[in-house]
Amino acid sequence: MQGLRGESKPKREGTLDQAKPKTLIAIDHLNSAYDHVQKAISIFNAVTMDLEKGATFLSTYRDSLIKTVEMSGGNVTAAIEAQIKDFLPKRLRENAPPMPGTDKQQPGAA
Repeated sequence: MQGLRGESKPKREGTLDQAKPKTLIAIDHLNSAYDHVQKAISIFNAVTMDLEKGATFLSTYRDSLIKTVEMSGGNVTAAIEAQIKDFLPKRLRENAPPMPGTDKQQPGAA
């Protein structure tokens, strides 16, 4: 192959200069496209699994809140405060500062 001034240039690897049949080039491109689609499917499967986990969490959380309301007999605030009190370690309940704007201690404080 010759350049603009007549000097000879070496053929580059991986170019059409090697007279590779167009069918083989098309097959290479299709193989590459197939690999990319498979990677995309893998990513979409992972995203779908994450979304399913999120939906399961939301459903469980919703059911838990419904159960809390049913068990409290409608007094949701008292039920939530009782759950917070049960959750907090005893030493934190004893040292809880008063709620802002009131003389009462924060929920969960003994």
